[in-house]
Amino acid sequence: MDYYSLKMRASQQVGEGEQKREQHISGAERIVNRDSVEAVCAAMVRRAMTHSKGDPDFINVKIEKIHESDIQILKALPVTRVDVETWQEGLEKAFGFINKTVSDGLLREARNDEYGVLIKDFAQKLPELLRETFPMRGAMLYDIATCERLEPDHERGVRATYMDALHSSEVDSCKNHFNEAIVLATKVANAPGMVAEFCVSDDPNYVTGYVASKELGYVRIMKMKEMGDENGGRIFLFDSRKASAEECIEYLQKKKILVDVGA
Repeated sequence: MDYYSLKMRASQQVGEGEQKREQHISGAERIVNRDSVEAVCAAMVRRAMTHSKGDPDFINVKIEKIHESDIQILKALPVTRVDVETWQEGLEKAFGFINKTVSDGLLREARNDEYGVLIKDFAQKLPELLRETFPMRGAMLYDIATCERLEPDHERGVRATYMDALHSSEVDSCKNHFNEAIVLATKVANAPGMVAEFCVSDDPNYVTGYVASKELGYVRIMKMKEMGDENGGRIFLFDSRKASAEECIEYLQKKKILVDVGA
């Protein structure tokens, strides 16, 4: 069976004169069979036209045929829910999960305490790294072994694409944050050299975020920012001792993935 990759991106122009820039409004992608293409495309356009961030000036829908033999099927990461009282507590817990995962990854292959300073520096730097992602369209690719950013374009970042839930037939124009996030997180966790992912949504009406990795699973933290806050970002934490950045980016941006999310 042949499938089709559908991608939608919507944006609007903000600012005046030299300060004029493109602001992301909405994005979505699916992998569907031929019979679903028209309905899903229409749902994507409705989603762009009714987004809480405002009316788009530009909507792009891309339709691309892909072959079943090019698709890899992955089992969804196991899910853990973490309830918190405040967004500050949520961020603190998220930072804690990530710092432990990074320190475990660095020390696991170190012959001595050569990474001790890096671990301490990373823990202090993580909140600032998150803030740096707020204006980016994609994710930061951060090498935990060298403390360097590896995105070819620091303004655009790296985007994980070509993915969907296995057997998904949903055409509702409303965004399902959880379903889309578990699919993306599962693909990212399986990328070469990937250590963990840290994500806060940029949707002002959605305050839940997550951290994820093969070891952690998908840890859903129910409050990671204030309601109405349009800031959000994503960091892919990568280990250059395990794979090259080019190999990781190639997988994230080109490998076709369907995720078995179960019932």
